[in-house]
Amino acid sequence: MPASTTSEPAPAACLHCGSPVPPGGAARDFCCVGCEAVHGLLVEQGLTRYYQLAQGKTAPAPEPRKERAFAWLEPLMSRAESTPGPLCALELDVQGIHCAACVWLMNELFRRQPGGAGLTVDPALGKVRMLWRRGAFDVAEFLRGVEGFGYLFGPSRKRPERTSLDLPIRLGICAALSMNVMLFSVSFYVGLTPEDGDVFRLFTRLSLWLSSAVVVVGGWPFFRSALQGLRRGVLHLDLPIALGILLVFGMSLAQARGGRGDLAYFDTLNTFVTLMLVGRWLQQRVLERNRRFLLDDDGAEGLFVRREEGARLATVRAAEVADGDVLVIAPGDLVPVDAVLLDSGARVSTDWITGEPGERAVGQGGALPAGAFNAGRKAVRVQAKQAFTDSPLVALLRRAPTGVGGPALHTRFWDRVSRRWVVTVLFVSALGLALWWPAGPDKALEVAVALLVVTCPCAIGIATPLAYELVQARLRRGGFFIRSTDLLDRLPRVRKVLFDKTGTLTLGRLELVDRAAVAGLTPASRDIAFDLVSRSNHPASRCLAAALAREGARFNSEARVSELAGQGLELNREGVRWRLGRADWATEAVDTGLPDHEPMDGASRAWGGPASRHSRPSGRVEVLLSGSGLAAGPVLTRDGVPVAFFQLRESVRPDARREVQALQGEGREVWLISGDSQGRVNDMAAALGISTQRTLSGQRPEDKAEAVAKLDAADTLYLGDGVNDSLAFERALCAGTPAIDRPVMPGKSDFFLLGEGLGAIREALRLSARLRQVVRRLLVLAVSYNVVAVAVCLAGWMTPLRAAVAMPATSLATVLFTVWWLSASRERAAASPTPPLREVPA
Repeated sequence: MPASTTSEPAPAACLHCGSPVPPGGAARDFCCVGCEAVHGLLVEQGLTRYYQLAQGKTAPAPEPRKERAFAWLEPLMSRAESTPGPLCALELDVQGIHCAACVWLMNELFRRQPGGAGLTVDPALGKVRMLWRRGAFDVAEFLRGVEGFGYLFGPSRKRPERTSLDLPIRLGICAALSMNVMLFSVSFYVGLTPEDGDVFRLFTRLSLWLSSAVVVVGGWPFFRSALQGLRRGVLHLDLPIALGILLVFGMSLAQARGGRGDLAYFDTLNTFVTLMLVGRWLQQRVLERNRRFLLDDDGAEGLFVRREEGARLATVRAAEVADGDVLVIAPGDLVPVDAVLLDSGARVSTDWITGEPGERAVGQGGALPAGAFNAGRKAVRVQAKQAFTDSPLVALLRRAPTGVGGPALHTRFWDRVSRRWVVTVLFVSALGLALWWPAGPDKALEVAVALLVVTCPCAIGIATPLAYELVQARLRRGGFFIRSTDLLDRLPRVRKVLFDKTGTLTLGRLELVDRAAVAGLTPASRDIAFDLVSRSNHPASRCLAAALAREGARFNSEARVSELAGQGLELNREGVRWRLGRADWATEAVDTGLPDHEPMDGASRAWGGPASRHSRPSGRVEVLLSGSGLAAGPVLTRDGVPVAFFQLRESVRPDARREVQALQGEGREVWLISGDSQGRVNDMAAALGISTQRTLSGQRPEDKAEAVAKLDAADTLYLGDGVNDSLAFERALCAGTPAIDRPVMPGKSDFFLLGEGLGAIREALRLSARLRQVVRRLLVLAVSYNVVAVAVCLAGWMTPLRAAVAMPATSLATVLFTVWWLSASRERAAASPTPPLREVPA
């Protein structure tokens, strides 16, 4: 029979990052709006060479932010410009560097900016250093241009970790010395003996000196770790490694001083130390890259605000704000404390603190809560009503205390493995020493040392770090970036997945429910609507502007649009008043002296019948606005007569329903936690297939933390995006965020996501379970090898040559097994559904 042709076609690849485009995604050719925006900018500015240099290594791009404040830049610029000389210099941290293409892009944008003298980008650490001619270069304009491509800049706080510089240097030194020692050992294996005189003695001395350097340089990390474990009363896995290094070196030293360098284990010792360093380096490599991808956020210390000080305006840290201070909040700036508005009016957004989208108008004398952002287009003056030490932000921005979070149950497995391995190796070595002692101390010591050499934990020291690195690299390509060392050990324990609603399951923006409402407009009405929304930064305006632009709407630079806070937009053209906004305001009757006329552009169908210039069909409008999951959709009117009604809703992540259903199908509980009203939370739960019994609404930050604490049995994963989720992060077993462009949250998370999809979470859960299987198989393989090796040693058959062959051979075998198993698992997982979960013992 012919093969079935009913299988679903493979998803299209994103033109920017190459990730699969989720069904119903933001655009047909892109996985997310961020990738679409960045791709458009690259094409528009002629920077498509970026893709040639990236070679498919680009991760999904975050959506570019608008009106980002640069208050933190002002004190840095003051210091940079106060230095003498014609050139100014500034070093900044940058978030989002992936590869050489990012470096090229930043250099190209810098080259196009007049006044620049030089730009140095450090992609490994995520830093840039720029030089410019004094008075001839606009630093803020350059930063805004680069941030339009999805990067973020911040003060220079990133510093290379000591181990990140230490291990590669040690590894390079040991690898070079080991290769030289192997050359000398080969001469011993092919027949060089003590009878050869000076050549034999020279090769022995060189082997001894070089091996001594390897022990000192390469062995120190293991010696230090073993000592620290003993001080804490813990038998760390580095203890047998450290003992093996010292005993093998001691016996080899004795053999060399006794004139028998050919019986020493110098080559095996050096290979062993080098391979252990490779494993240690692999453990930290990907994690450090993920951490450096982000800005280094130091919580409240990273928040700046402008404060009036007499006739001058000073930029100070938020922590310095006192009760009664008058602050100037620029567009995009944060209000760090509860305050009162001194100006006539302002628009603020509290989504960062409440987790719910939307802007609201505040009049003179109105209260502004700590954590609100200035969402308007002009700076406003506010008076602080409290010192920053009393601000509710302090508790939300603090670093989690050491030890707070999920219980360390995930460490028990490795603790048991390490303890048993140490005890077994020491016991077997002591047994070999005792059994061969009657044959003489030299032979007994040789057997004991051989046992320590061949029972090396290669599966744990080399293959296991490689397995972790392979999994992390695969997750990184899918937009899942791990920050915590032990996250992959915790993920298999996850049985409950807790989602914040707004900004997590939704995308924090609005979308048009029915595109026909825009397509049905006449060209003239479409252009008028575009003139209105293109001059506003309101979320509804941005949504409609994008939809109208896709329909070919034209922009009139002569149009004069007024925005009334909390009401909408108004444009008067040729004696006709056009409004777009709240239904009761937009449909206010206007006596023009003209005869009544019918609604335009099919509005009679939308409104259920004719409507005159004196009618106010607000009742029908309110019915439409109360639909499930809908935001307050704006109405376009001409002289009070409805022209079109645009139903808007929160934009849900394109794969949210599919992923929620899949998680539940695998046996995991999915919870929806939100600060929104119960009705809207229930609507979202129904749309995604979540039981209303597993929803929590109206949750304040402390309520979310308490809810997580009650639900968590060391088995919860929490995904949130706002600082209102900060306390909950500290209570969950593991926590992550998709909001990498916001302060604080990425620094508190165990992982972060790029792109609009949620599929990477389920992939991480699946791969972590696969990784656990691989690690346990590696342990079985290691035990099997060591049983054979111990038998050979106890029989007295192990020689330096056999040890030199056996140890690297088993290391290579475990590495090949790891690579094969993890690569094969991908095809098996793609061909069959994930089986239901089984309980994993603690």
